[in-house]
Amino acid sequence: MPLGPVPFPPENPFTEEKRVLGKVLFWEEQLSSDDTVACGTCHRPERGGADPQFGRNPGVDGNIGTPDDVFGSRGVIRSDVNKDYQPSADFGLSRQVTGRRAPDFTGAAYHDNIFWDGRATSEFTDPQTGLVSIASGGALESQAVGPILADTEMAHEGRTWADVTTKLAEATPLKLASNVPPDMANALVANPTYPDLFQDAFGDPAITAERIAFAIATYERTLVPDLTPWDAFNAGNQNALSPPQQQGRNLFMGAGRCNQCHPPPLFSDGTFRNIGLRPINEDAGRQDVTGDPADRGKFKVPSLRNVALRSRFFHNGRQAGLSGAVEVYDNSGGPFNNNRDPVLQGLNFNPNQRELIADFLEALTDPRAELGTFPFDRPTLYTETNPPGSNHFGQATAGTMGVRPRIIALSPPASGAGDFKLGVGSALGGAPGYFAFSTTAPIMGTMFLGVSLHVSGATAVVAPVLMEGMGAPDGHATLQIPIPDDPGLVGMQFWAQWFIVDPNGPAGLSASRGATWTIF
Repeated sequence: MPLGPVPFPPENPFTEEKRVLGKVLFWEEQLSSDDTVACGTCHRPERGGADPQFGRNPGVDGNIGTPDDVFGSRGVIRSDVNKDYQPSADFGLSRQVTGRRAPDFTGAAYHDNIFWDGRATSEFTDPQTGLVSIASGGALESQAVGPILADTEMAHEGRTWADVTTKLAEATPLKLASNVPPDMANALVANPTYPDLFQDAFGDPAITAERIAFAIATYERTLVPDLTPWDAFNAGNQNALSPPQQQGRNLFMGAGRCNQCHPPPLFSDGTFRNIGLRPINEDAGRQDVTGDPADRGKFKVPSLRNVALRSRFFHNGRQAGLSGAVEVYDNSGGPFNNNRDPVLQGLNFNPNQRELIADFLEALTDPRAELGTFPFDRPTLYTETNPPGSNHFGQATAGTMGVRPRIIALSPPASGAGDFKLGVGSALGGAPGYFAFSTTAPIMGTMFLGVSLHVSGATAVVAPVLMEGMGAPDGHATLQIPIPDDPGLVGMQFWAQWFIVDPNGPAGLSASRGATWTIF
């Protein structure tokens, strides 16, 4: 039986204008506080709707490299209500990492409750008004509004919906992206501003949290991977599955009993189950939402459509490789028995049988998602062409305790970027510092009083900035430099460096590496 039509709540029916607006918003890095994270940063169609790049969260013990670590998604560097960088207890001044693997969006349109713990409910409440916008069937809308204000994922602390909507009203849609697909590009030609896009989709230019959620959810409801080899086989094409895949299918539906939790056509029953991967005290899962002890340690059963495109599995991302994930179930799940689901019984499959099941799971891949063709096509994100740290150069100069100040230069240098900022960490807290930049290139290898110099003295501009924190290496600072929306700035290149007054550095100074950027 094939997947049925995607259910749309009557309060948010499909329109093409909403779909394309939702697609633009989903891939919009300017939707985050610091212009570095879009919804699509962590949810890539070609990776099965999941995140191809993993960071390591230290888990409840706070230590990296121990069994409770989680392979989550990198979000934003912690920033306070003023958008200044502040050290996080677990991540310092590095990008924070979520406490669970980014869930894939495959099949989410068919579920009543989504996220690993189901906290995004079928009833969608407008976060600005507190009124129910969708009585039932609005889990995608509930999900869409979560990450935008989450200060680990996309937001500075204390971010409000007024902050979000004001920023969008002033932003040039997809200014940071490249290789924009035709449907999005055509929409932006006709409607070059966000108020224009919202006018086209909703009848007036007002930008609200509800409308953002409605648009993103509408787009997500079109991402249905229903053109897989399994669908073709199920429709009567007996050659759509290879003989080994057909053997794997028989094991999946038969002796493996995989279909008890992953029944076709969605290959998920939408329930929450505990498979015993880790102790419940590390993450209670569904129980944290329902308060029901019977839900302790339970997590959402994901759809297996496009599962072969994912690189890590389960809510904590600990398992790498599809064959390894199959082996977990062959071994009755994980080793922790507290509330482990009784459906998990050892299968005693041999390696060949496990590989046959994994081969069958490959047949659940929609080639449109893998190849990035419509509706799974997407723009290239700024952070893909300009990975964090790729604009750094030269050597830092150490100070107290041998610590080298670290420049933070993540903000995309777009003209009109109101949230452009630079930071420094690993410095001497409480010390005077200086941020220097130049509009001409430094001469590589230049030294100044024993300090490696990465700005040109001929055009350098210096701004004094006092380091926050106490002692080394806890010193840090942020300099916010909104870039005017001035065409005359486009193409200008800058070089920058931090200097810290530090009695244990050469001639009383320590310094960061250099960073460079060109305004576009």
